[in-house]
Amino acid sequence: MFKNNISIALPDALFLLSESNQADTEGDILTMGYQLAQEVQQYVRENCPGTQLARMTFIGYSMGGLIVRAALPYLDKFKDKMHGFLSICSPHLGFMYSHKSSKLFSTGMWVLKKFKKSVSLD
Repeated sequence: MFKNNISIALPDALFLLSESNQADTEGDILTMGYQLAQEVQQYVRENCPGTQLARMTFIGYSMGGLIVRAALPYLDKFKDKMHGFLSICSPHLGFMYSHKSSKLFSTGMWVLKKFKKSVSLD
């Protein structure tokens, strides 16, 4: 949805809709960040040869915002091209205090951690 709206305003822009972590977001956030960075670097190599890359903006939703943050250190060579970072509904501060206000939330988190073995939730 964001891509479609932005492409109307910026018809010459290129978009990477990342797939590197799409199948498994239960892993380690730093590992997923590294995988995203590798995907971005490959995309830039294939689609923006030479000096064609003008600027780079990231949009991350939920866990995607954390994964983008984890990818940024691996994309240091593009730091002069970084333009923006939009994070929507990302738990940047974690969920540390949510369990105190809701038994339903804390029960749900316990179930997810116990049965899904989600490293990213830890």
